[in-house]
Amino acid sequence: MTAPVDVTDEFETSRSRRFTSAAWRIALAVLPLGAGLAILPALLPTARDLSDTPTLALRIAAGVGLSALTVVVVLLLVRVADGQRMRDAGLTSPRAGWRLAGWGALLWAVPAAATFGALGLLGAPLTVTVPGPELARTALLVLLAVLVTEAIPEEAVFRGYVTHALGILTRGWWVILVQALLFTLFGALLRQSWDPVDLSLFLVMGIGFGWLRQLTGSIWMSVGFHAAFQTGAQLVLTHEVLAFAGGTGTAMLALGMVPFTVAAVVTSTFGIPRAVQAGSRTPHERTGSTA
Repeated sequence: MTAPVDVTDEFETSRSRRFTSAAWRIALAVLPLGAGLAILPALLPTARDLSDTPTLALRIAAGVGLSALTVVVVLLLVRVADGQRMRDAGLTSPRAGWRLAGWGALLWAVPAAATFGALGLLGAPLTVTVPGPELARTALLVLLAVLVTEAIPEEAVFRGYVTHALGILTRGWWVILVQALLFTLFGALLRQSWDPVDLSLFLVMGIGFGWLRQLTGSIWMSVGFHAAFQTGAQLVLTHEVLAFAGGTGTAMLALGMVPFTVAAVVTSTFGIPRAVQAGSRTPHERTGSTA
């Protein structure tokens, strides 16, 4: 006589296997990114002027290598370990994703500029300290450096593969929250800082970018927002081409709190414009479900 099958034990075993599978895949995706970001500062010469063109050019060159490494690792995990397509992990084609990236950058830039304008009227202006061409050159180089050293590799890993891997364990907002917590832990370990302000910023970024990934099914909108946010923050807080009369906390109001809040309200209320979605289908459109 055959012994009865314990369905509970089978379920627990299956869940344990899924957790182990997701954990080692996530570790393989995150470790090369962490190692690259940890080594990157040592590869760059110490510069008194962070806006120095050769320094930014070296940062861009190193970032290209880091982005390439990250994308290759994600590609191998998605195609070999998972047997799926890159778009299943949110890495859709840049040919369609540039609209999402541009819209994400715009969602940051407009409220940030409006907030700095309002702060200027209240006595804390943001002023340009260099000639226009120098400001434009520095802003472009910083944007490219941020794009290849931070926005693309971090979004490809966390909003791309980590979010994808967590999908075998949970759904919806739980995926967003867990990847945001992992992103926060990653930032704390990388910076060797457990400052609550820094941790809260990483958590808000992780949740916000995770929401954009869930909404669009692609990493590109979060890449655009991420790149715009970090470029603006670095230009205002660490480069001498701009000078802000207020403190760092006030600057972060314009750089972070207001743009993130506006983006959340706009996307949750109005969704993504149809013209921006052109060529990039959302998860609901792919599954034909509104659940």
